[in-house]
Amino acid sequence: MNLKSFLFENEAVKGINTPSDYLYIRILRFMLLIVGSWPRKEIGEPEPYYQEVFLKLFYLTLTIIWMIGFISYVLLHISELSFLEVGHMYIVILMSIVDVSRVATLTCSTKYREVAKEFLTKMHLFFFKDRSKYAMKTHKMIHLLSHLFTLWLVMQIFSGLSLFNLIPMYNNYTAGRYKSGVVLNSTFEHSLYLPYPFNTSTEMKGYVFACILHWIISYLCSTWFGMFDLFLSLMVFQVWGHFKILINILNDFPQPSSASKFTMENGFVIRVEKYSKEELRQVSQRLAECIIYHRKIVSFTHTMSDVFGPMLFVYYIFHQTSGCLLLLECSQMTTQALIRYVPLTLTLTQQLIQLSVIFELVGSESGKLKHAVYGLPWEFMDTKNRKIVAFFLMNVQEPVHVKALGVANVGVTTMAMILKTSVSYFAFLRSV
Repeated sequence: MNLKSFLFENEAVKGINTPSDYLYIRILRFMLLIVGSWPRKEIGEPEPYYQEVFLKLFYLTLTIIWMIGFISYVLLHISELSFLEVGHMYIVILMSIVDVSRVATLTCSTKYREVAKEFLTKMHLFFFKDRSKYAMKTHKMIHLLSHLFTLWLVMQIFSGLSLFNLIPMYNNYTAGRYKSGVVLNSTFEHSLYLPYPFNTSTEMKGYVFACILHWIISYLCSTWFGMFDLFLSLMVFQVWGHFKILINILNDFPQPSSASKFTMENGFVIRVEKYSKEELRQVSQRLAECIIYHRKIVSFTHTMSDVFGPMLFVYYIFHQTSGCLLLLECSQMTTQALIRYVPLTLTLTQQLIQLSVIFELVGSESGKLKHAVYGLPWEFMDTKNRKIVAFFLMNVQEPVHVKALGVANVGVTTMAMILKTSVSYFAFLRSV
């Protein structure tokens, strides 16, 4: 059985009644439940009171505490840290700021849960797949893409999480720090550094406790990073599919079926076709459906921008700053720096490019709408329907984009500016 058959055959037998029953949504649900960010109550799932209230506050408090801990460690030990260690802690602090922003604006936000509810109960292509053969085809394509993208992002999360924590552990192993009778002044290397009230640098018990805690913090951090990106990307895939379906509806708009009429103009016989009265009524109804469908798509996209805009704005600032720092770390060209920071640099850069290209899909597809609307057979319509087409054409002139805090369009143009600026800042700091 191939992948398509596995995903689509016998949906009724498998109990696929809502989008939440799909495998990639179940994976997303499992990951977000752990960090208290799945809209259980909003979509009708039972949610214990402690999860509804206290879990959100717990995670918000936790992220703020470890952000303050990272900053405190740098302030207390700035004179003792090497260039690589300082750069590493700055990157960790930036990641913790991103986490705090996501927990505050998404995990603890009712607006986020409402847009998630709308996506899962109204806007998913699952609810539109039976409208036409093309809608079903688009649904299957987006479904397969979402499934593969989910597996890819989950693999990225766990591989990045593992590399981030295993590299320091491997360095400790190769340096012989796990052996009994470790040489004096030999300290354990950590993936994270916090001002613990006990010794984690030379004592094994303290190191083991800190190592376990760092794995937990890294998992939570990577989950907030990856799963919110995944949730937003899945929404964007669906919006892209909606635009494709709308454009197909416009391209397949019915032509007049009434008998052809002929008239004279400037001495030439020309053919004139018009919709009949019954066809004009159907045309008005179909145009109204297309306009309502377009408004629904645009409204959902704007809601996404309002909810995820702050997250995307902080995310772009993070990539702008961390990109420059990571290039500086890699430019040391030492074995330790390359092993530790090249994978992280490639992963974060790839995530920026990946997210920007996904969002560009919406802008490029919605940009085709004006051509599809202009291609309607408006010349065969009456004056009333022509005015409706003109109004529709006016509303689809500008492509639809998801915006970061209403400031910048999320797409490849902004991505290119961030990468270019990061390289420019890196070159400047290297020269200094």
